[in-house]
Amino acid sequence: MKEFIRFIKTSGIYMIGNVLTKAITFLMLPIYTKYLSPTDYGIYDVNIAYITFLSSVLFLDIWSGILRYMFDYQLNADKRKPILSGIIIFSVSTILYAVFSFALGSIMSINYIFWVFLYGLMLNIQQLFAYIIRGLAKNTLFAISGLIGSIITMLFNVLFIAFLHYGYQFLYIASILGLLSNIIILLFGINVFTVFKKENFDWNLTMDMLIFSLPLTINSISWWFLTAFNRVILTNNLSSAANGLYAIANKFSAIVQLVDQAFQMAWQEISYSKGGSGDKNQDKFFSNAINEYIKFMSLGIAILLPVIRIIFPYFVNAAFSESLKVISLALVATLFSSISAFLGETLTAIKKNRYLFTTTMAGTIVNILVIYATIGVLQVQAASLALGAGYLVIDIRRYVLLKKYIGLKLSRKLLVFLAVLLATSTSIFLISSILINAIAFFIFFGIILYLYKDLIVEFLNESIK
Repeated sequence: MKEFIRFIKTSGIYMIGNVLTKAITFLMLPIYTKYLSPTDYGIYDVNIAYITFLSSVLFLDIWSGILRYMFDYQLNADKRKPILSGIIIFSVSTILYAVFSFALGSIMSINYIFWVFLYGLMLNIQQLFAYIIRGLAKNTLFAISGLIGSIITMLFNVLFIAFLHYGYQFLYIASILGLLSNIIILLFGINVFTVFKKENFDWNLTMDMLIFSLPLTINSISWWFLTAFNRVILTNNLSSAANGLYAIANKFSAIVQLVDQAFQMAWQEISYSKGGSGDKNQDKFFSNAINEYIKFMSLGIAILLPVIRIIFPYFVNAAFSESLKVISLALVATLFSSISAFLGETLTAIKKNRYLFTTTMAGTIVNILVIYATIGVLQVQAASLALGAGYLVIDIRRYVLLKKYIGLKLSRKLLVFLAVLLATSTSIFLISSILINAIAFFIFFGIILYLYKDLIVEFLNESIK
């Protein structure tokens, strides 16, 4: 239980660091939908999809490799070795990223390619330093940098879009300024001069980290085909406006991703340390944690749906009203996505990440097949349906692997209960009035309080101590 309490507290810190980043996406909806057209927002969103793909290919998800190998060392002085090795790999990736960004931008005639490139670069640098800070256990600094960077992004978005009425390219610029602020603050926690020393260079470690990260980057590419690829298909097969509606619907998924990312970051630290500890009880620990995670995220989406139904008219302009129909399926797809990431981090913790690619590839194939088969009939909904189907396949494959290697046990009764609850919440969201959704919210809230009553009491007692 102490490890679970630690997990909750660590998640809380990361949630503070991420809360404004995701909250901005949500709170800015009235401005995005009032001052930008579905077409402009769709173009902005698909350009991010392109640059994300390039980053997935070239940067090898090296920040995850750095964090994993930092946990192999106890002293911060020794952790400089994987940091330096990771920075070397990152630097080579950055050169390739610059070359390919402008070459492909020219070939594909991407508007405002410089700002799109710079946005992607700042995002990757922020990822690099954020993971290093986490590996050094400076979580408070991580949280502060996230808060300040998010505030700056929000202020510039309001200035550029709402007051100056600039075009969608200034969404990139506002994000760049926010990310740059985030990076500068993170640098205060890293003594760069102590990292770049000859004794910290280890060629064998660099090669080990490169080999370790290759399956992660292949997995990231497959992940792109599970998410961003659908935006490209919507844009090319339907229109940029259709992708704009899909993008706005997925902004509500950012609420789920806010909680999920905090959990994922806390889980990385705890699972990585647990995976390398040789603890005989680690299998039981992983099973309990995964069951609790699935329960918490499913309950969260069940109670979130009626909330979204109530607030939607106040946050989204009428031009984007059609996106309401897409939200429920998009949230379910996000749930499956979150579970797959949690299971994936567990595989990485026990150093079985070479299997990530095969599981993600299976889901990718399902996603592509489903979206092409259904887009003509379901239109925008096809993207969420395909995404959900793809991630469900990944969840099943990763469950089978974890069952094999750590004896993972999932509660069937729990899964049936959660499925019924989610189906009920989704049905109420789609066919019932705002009043009925409000009543459903209080019922679901009561269920959650009942299920977690013992944990709430224990957590409060631990906090008082």
